[in-house]
Amino acid sequence: MVLLDRSTLMVVFAVMTLTMLVLFYFDTYRKNRAPFAGWWCGAVATFFLAAVFYFLGEVQDVAWAPSLGNGVMVLGSGCVWAGTRSLASRRVRPGLLAVPATAAVAIDATVRYSDNARFGSIVLLALMGTAIGLASIELWRVRAESWHLVRSLAFATAGCAVYYLSRMAGLALLGPEDPLFQVLFGTGVTLLMAMVLLVVVSSSITSLNHTRRTEDLQELASRDGLTGLLNRGEFMHQAQRRLRATLAAGGGAAIVMADLDRFKAINDRFGHDAGDGVIRAFAEACRSALRDGDLVGRYGGEEFALLLDGVDAEEGVRIADRINAALAEHSSLPDGVGAPTASFGVVDARGRNAGLPRLLREADQALYVAKAAGRNRAVIGFAPAGNQAP
Repeated sequence: MVLLDRSTLMVVFAVMTLTMLVLFYFDTYRKNRAPFAGWWCGAVATFFLAAVFYFLGEVQDVAWAPSLGNGVMVLGSGCVWAGTRSLASRRVRPGLLAVPATAAVAIDATVRYSDNARFGSIVLLALMGTAIGLASIELWRVRAESWHLVRSLAFATAGCAVYYLSRMAGLALLGPEDPLFQVLFGTGVTLLMAMVLLVVVSSSITSLNHTRRTEDLQELASRDGLTGLLNRGEFMHQAQRRLRATLAAGGGAAIVMADLDRFKAINDRFGHDAGDGVIRAFAEACRSALRDGDLVGRYGGEEFALLLDGVDAEEGVRIADRINAALAEHSSLPDGVGAPTASFGVVDARGRNAGLPRLLREADQALYVAKAAGRNRAVIGFAPAGNQAP
């Protein structure tokens, strides 16, 4: 069996990390520049630099290189932790990562040529194991949301954290020359663990990045570009499914059609930018007045459709009034545009043998009544006798 010396192993590790960095950057990160993918690029880059510094210390006998390599390795481990936090949309403070990295450099430089030289390695392993362990904890905290996407990453980081902390304990208790330590925690085994972490994390992040990118594209396809509300097709899809489930469970719902008042006059007098501002203002008013379980979509032009879950028509009118009140208070409209208003038609879906298209038509008829009655109001539509599902 051929045994590779430390310098050769460092070269292998450096080549591997550099290759992985280039592939990951161009094949994954550049496609959508997700923060978690950026942090992983930073982690791989620091691991590559650490391998270069260790090689300089091993082969070129550069005195400062190993200490700097320790600091860079700790920084890379911190990047792994920061990436998992950003993956869960938690706050990351980049400046904090420099603190343990600087401490690792200072401690190793202080003790490297003393009788306590291995203390620098103990600190390095403690900081790396802690950072990667925290990364694993972050991943376990998101398991209810996307566990199938981060499972392998969570186990890989947990395994590496246990290994580095065990190596720290072995170094402290046995010493670097002990045969058992060399078998369990020698340079070859340690670099192998690092390579496994690199491969698993890169594979997981690439898969996760692809999934998130697909979800983003699907989200864009289902949203109206001006307002961010559901577009007509997606509203109909979600509302039909929601309405069937609600009525089957014996619950109630109100269907609402809304139309901005005198919208053509706003466009003609102030221009289409002002009209777009009014449409966006209505969308914001809906977001502020509606509940989490309600659906709202831009039905076309200045017309909107709403499904209000668990309410009757009278409560639907009160919600419509709240939307108009929020719309009247909107302060981000262009100068000269008066407070816009909307008219609403509301129908009650409880106990009805009618599908969503018919309910929307009835709500639209009630909307015309609201317009004819003076606008800026909500009118309840009444189902004709003997209505049937379309």
